[in-house]
Amino acid sequence: MIHTTYGIFDGDSWEDLCQIIFKSKYKDKQYQEMVASPGDFGIEGFTKLDGMAFQCYCPDTNYTQKELYDKQRDKITKDLEKLRTYENEISRRMGKTKIKEWVFVTPIITDNKLLRHAQAKQEEVVKWGLSIIHPDFKVILQDADFFATEINEILTAKGKKITLFSALELASQAEEKDVSEYEENISRKNKVRCTFNGVLNEEKHLKLNRLTSNKWLQSELFLKDIEKKASEIYFHVMRVINQYESEVEELCITWRGDAEELISKVRDELAQRLGEATPTLGEAERYRIADQMTSKWIALCPLGIE
Repeated sequence: MIHTTYGIFDGDSWEDLCQIIFKSKYKDKQYQEMVASPGDFGIEGFTKLDGMAFQCYCPDTNYTQKELYDKQRDKITKDLEKLRTYENEISRRMGKTKIKEWVFVTPIITDNKLLRHAQAKQEEVVKWGLSIIHPDFKVILQDADFFATEINEILTAKGKKITLFSALELASQAEEKDVSEYEENISRKNKVRCTFNGVLNEEKHLKLNRLTSNKWLQSELFLKDIEKKASEIYFHVMRVINQYESEVEELCITWRGDAEELISKVRDELAQRLGEATPTLGEAERYRIADQMTSKWIALCPLGIE
C-alpha cells in the first residue's frame, strides 16, 4: 500500500479508481477497458477515437525515491515490450485504432529521470514499426494530480471527506529508512519498560518487542479495513490521530512520570478522543486503534521514552 494526498492505495484499488476515471473522463472518446483476461497486453484500456492507451501502476509500498524510480522504470519497459509481443492480439481488439499516446498513470512521480526513460522508450517503440503504433507515438507520464478533480468527485460520491491534510503525514517518518531502525527504537524504549529495580528482564523484553512490532504492523491493515467498510468514520479517526500525534511529542518532552504511566495516558487519551469524534465506532475498535497507534508511535518516535 502507498500513502498519497488522495488516500491509501494498492495495485487493485488504484486500478479500480483509474478505470472509473477513464470511463467517465473519456467516454466521449469511446473509451474501452482492456480486461486482463485471457491475458495482460500492457494496456488497461484505450480510446477508439484518438488512440490513447492507458497503463496503471501503483507501488507496493512507500519506496525511497531511487526504489520508486527503479520500479516505475522497469514497469514501463516491461509493459511497452508487451506491445511488440502481443501485437496481433492487441490489433484484434483495437481494430483500426492505432496507439498514438501510451499513458503511464501512477499515484506519484518523484524522479525526473523517468521522463528521460520514457523518451528513450518512445523512440525505441517507434523504430519497431508495429502495425498498432501511430507514426506520432508518444509515451506520456501522469500522476494522480492530473485527475484531481475526478478523484475528489469520486471520493465525495462514495461518502468520503476531502481532507486538508495528507495521509502521508502519518507515514512520512517511515520513508527512506531501514525497518531495523524502528526495531531499534522499539527495543530501546521497551528496555526502559522492562527494567525493574535496575535489572532488565530479558525474557519480558523480547516478548514485549514482538508484541509491539506486531501491533505496529497491524495498524495500517486495520485502518485500511475501516476505510473500506466505513469511510466517514475513517475520516474522523485519521483527523483525531493526526492532531493527537503532534501533542504526544510535546507531552513526552515535559513528562515527569513513569514510562508505563505515559504509555497508558497516551493510549487512554487517544481512545477517549476517538470516542468523542466517532460515537458510532465500537469501544473495542477504539481501544484497538489506540493500542496499535501507541505501538506505531513507539516505533516511529513521536512517543519518546527515556
